[in-house]
Order: sequence, then C-alpha cells, then structure tokens
Amino acid sequence: MRAWLVDEGAQLTALDLPADDAGAQYAQIRSAVGGSAEAAYYHRATVLHVPATGSVDGRSPNLAVWALACCWRKMELPYLLYGPIVITGPYDADGAAVGELSDRLTAQVRTVCDTVRETVIGWRTRRPASNEAALSELLAYTRRDLAAVS
Repeated sequence: MRAWLVDEGAQLTALDLPADDAGAQYAQIRSAVGGSAEAAYYHRATVLHVPATGSVDGRSPNLAVWALACCWRKMELPYLLYGPIVITGPYDADGAAVGELSDRLTAQVRTVCDTVRETVIGWRTRRPASNEAALSELLAYTRRDLAAVS
C-alpha cells in the first residue's frame, strides 16, 4: 500500500506500508514524521498524518501540505502545518488501517509539491513583500495548477 511523505522542502517520497497491518502502518508513519502522529482531515478521501508536536519542536512549516489543505478546504487556513507529513487514503471501516490514496489525489499531491518547490526557488531572486504576500502568491499558483489536474 503506497503512502506519500512530503517533507518541509516539498520533496515527495513514496512509502510502502503493509496493507492490512494497522500497527505496522502506524509505526512506519511515526518513523516518517519523526514521532507521534495525529490524523488531520482536509479532504474526505485523505488522511494527513502530521507530527503531534511539529511547531513546538521547532519544525519548519510544510508549505506544500498547507497549500494542498487550503485548496482542498477551499479556504486559507489561519495556521501552518509543520514538519514532514504523510498522506494516505482514508481509514478502513474498522478505523484501524489506512488505505491507498487515489491516482487523482496522488496527481494533486505531486502537482502541489512541484508548484511549491518552483515558487520557493523563485523567491530567492524575487523576494515577496511580506509573509502574507508570499502565502497568497503560493495559494494562487497552487489553485491554478490544481485546476489543471482536477
């Protein structure tokens, strides 16, 4: 079963989780996020496994997953998400094991990671006027690129 790890630099890494072993899945997810993980829901067909103490532990913002969550919710979230985050499909009927992300949602995750990396690289030569302007710009590009793959 494939899951996706998105690090703070918007790098996407495939994780192969055991399909029917919830305990082993959670152990791998914990390892990937660097500690205890909490489930966050921004789309009915996904689960974001976020570090439980990401901002408290001084982790960097995860702009790619934040932008993705904003687009899925159709609103700008008033908070950031921090640290490496694992994205999976929803939990099974028993609420124990997670499923695989659909091809359509996987394409969205890939697209947003690419968009965020390209945008952040562009900021090195063209600095945004403020943090708020940077986040607004990032969301505008993300919305545009997601519309092309949705």
